[in-house]
Amino acid sequence: MSEPDKPEPPALSPEEARSLARTALLACVGLYGGYALLRMIPAPPVVAESLGVVLIAGFYFLPGYLLRNRPELAQRWEVGPDVPIPRWKRSGWRWALFAALAIFPAFALLTWGFYWKVCPGDFSLLSPVLAVESWTPADGSLVRFLGRQCRTHPGGFWPRGLFVPAEWVENYGLGFVKAVAIGLFAIALPEEVFHRGYLMSALEQRWPPTRKLFGVPFGWAAVLSSVVFALGHLVTMPNTARLATFFPALVFAWLWRRSGSLWAPALFHVASNLLMDVLLASTFPPR
Repeated sequence: MSEPDKPEPPALSPEEARSLARTALLACVGLYGGYALLRMIPAPPVVAESLGVVLIAGFYFLPGYLLRNRPELAQRWEVGPDVPIPRWKRSGWRWALFAALAIFPAFALLTWGFYWKVCPGDFSLLSPVLAVESWTPADGSLVRFLGRQCRTHPGGFWPRGLFVPAEWVENYGLGFVKAVAIGLFAIALPEEVFHRGYLMSALEQRWPPTRKLFGVPFGWAAVLSSVVFALGHLVTMPNTARLATFFPALVFAWLWRRSGSLWAPALFHVASNLLMDVLLASTFPPR
């Protein structure tokens, strides 16, 4: 059976489009700003570690609340109106698989090549980032971070073997199941619901895409939502390296529009994070 199409929402006036985009951007500022303020409040470690739940809940439930008077948009953007979990569609896993097969091999080679150049001390690849960082309070943090990370790099381009994170093999492999479950339902899916399902869709009302990227309408809304996504990662971990999430965010945005399902970017998102865990464990193997 074919999957039913989402109902077409009524046409929006220019003022309604601007209002939706403005509300979405303010929601981002409020959510990330509130989370940052909560982290600044002295609290026992167990409380500080649980603050991530607040952010996850915001990602899942804030879009549906803000669109409570526009249930047709919430349904079309897959952020409600009844539950925040998007409806499962076969196109989600199919396009996530296609993207993984097309991108992951090149991504692995680029990762190994990056550390092959950087770990001996050649930061020329990062010169634009370092130039910008020099004007911020984080000046020097990226070089220090990479210096700590590269301590166990064995040298050379190719890793000496493929390794998985130690926690994956705990409890007879249940550690990997836990990593997948947390990665999907506590990281990838809520982030995609908020940044692609809600934010990007709202921004597209204000700045509709006028060009196509590999056959998919793609414009400033996808770029701006990816910028917000990358900046948001600085709130959770103030490290300039986190800004690199801008580039996979563009892929997530493309997958959302190509597949018509938030499961496509969510599955590709969690698979990317798991792949990165394997690449880091292999590039910096245990001694």
